[in-house]
Amino acid sequence: MTRSEFIAFVKDVAEHPEHLADYRKIYKNVYPFSDGIFKMLMANEAKPERTVKFLNAMLGLTGDKAIKNYTLGVPENPGVLNDKTAIFDIYGTTQAGEPVLIEVQQNFNTLFVDRLIYYTARVVSRTVKKSQDYNLPHIYVLSLLTENQFPTEIDTYLHHAQLVRNRHLFYEKLDIYLVEIEKFFAIEDRTPPEKREQSDRAEMLRIFRDVLEEKEIPEEKLKKLLDKDFAKDVSLEGFTDETLLNEVDGMTDMLYEKQGSYLQAKEEVALEMLADNEPIDKIVKYSKLPEEKILQLKIQATKRPVSA
Repeated sequence: MTRSEFIAFVKDVAEHPEHLADYRKIYKNVYPFSDGIFKMLMANEAKPERTVKFLNAMLGLTGDKAIKNYTLGVPENPGVLNDKTAIFDIYGTTQAGEPVLIEVQQNFNTLFVDRLIYYTARVVSRTVKKSQDYNLPHIYVLSLLTENQFPTEIDTYLHHAQLVRNRHLFYEKLDIYLVEIEKFFAIEDRTPPEKREQSDRAEMLRIFRDVLEEKEIPEEKLKKLLDKDFAKDVSLEGFTDETLLNEVDGMTDMLYEKQGSYLQAKEEVALEMLADNEPIDKIVKYSKLPEEKILQLKIQATKRPVSA
């Protein structure tokens, strides 16, 4: 079940729950990046090695830096997982006490980075107890973007953010990785097989693509990168109707939010490209806005007051 198929599924089943039985006959797998499903798959306490392998691959951690153990649900940070406004889907610490935060971003959102920094800061503040010093742990943030957040950077799906000073690394204890999933697939499709990225991260994303496209995944590949049970766990057969209907309810709210912010997102893309003096025809192509609207935005941008 691809993302577009999942969205169609959500819209239909939200209005016609009885259609769920029909979808069980059509599809073999769930959509793995739906919020609740992703947590069930990747934060399975019975299979901690799966989460460890996933994180090491996605964060590119090897050797001494590799995660060996990952403990879910840190007691010192109450409310982060239960807070309705919390951004992180999975929250835990490594054997070295380093927080690793995982979230799936469903929609293009112009305030996405603000929210990410805000909730990361909440985690940072809770690592310092009263009367302790400020020797903070290393924090890793992995954000999986199901929609392209940086549409003008068509050849870059992985974005590694750190704190810098004068263009040089300033603070080594914060690593934020943003992974645009659909963009990775698009890059794969236009790249000759012999030139495609050869990394555990790329192989991990290829596994998820096989899940989305309902292709068979070699067991040896699953054992190496996740575990042999993953193909079974991602199967629709393993999820009750109640679980799937609850997921539909949650994702329906997401789709309403998307409809309200979609135009704003396209306008932000256009404004960014206008600021870079990109040609109008190129802006039309990437923003999906009509030329008249882009020209209107250009006029508005020139009238904005310049801050001192």
